[in-house]
Amino acid sequence: VETARGMLEARVLAEAPGVQRLVFGTIDYALDLDLGADPLALDHGHAQLALVSRAAGIAAPVAGVSTALADEAALLADWARARSHGFGAKLCIHPKQIAPLHAAMRPAPDELAWAQRVLAAADAARGALQLDGRMIDKPVIERARRIVARAA
Repeated sequence: VETARGMLEARVLAEAPGVQRLVFGTIDYALDLDLGADPLALDHGHAQLALVSRAAGIAAPVAGVSTALADEAALLADWARARSHGFGAKLCIHPKQIAPLHAAMRPAPDELAWAQRVLAAADAARGALQLDGRMIDKPVIERARRIVARAA
């Protein structure tokens, strides 16, 4: 999805037979909308594609490329912003972008440890439960399962 029209039709695209995942063509999208370089300008597009993907039951969308080839911090910031909107992957335009993105996509050790503790507590529980003073319910358990799956 790389134009205003494409964004408005993203739901139709996501629900089309055979579509498994949407990809955000951020550079073309920014050109089409005459956006500047501020990453905030892409937030609506990120949110829209994540929302329609989830509603259509397809995989989380793929974030657009980062053009700063020698700037790992910018690459990781782009990924973090897309991930915070619900994206599940990112396009690479240079081989040296692959390893840092793979590392960034893995759950942090503390996040994985939390997820494993939640799942262990859920397995041992017979009803409502709490962990570290917080309520653990079905959505929290499902989030923990997803984190553990991402780590694998």
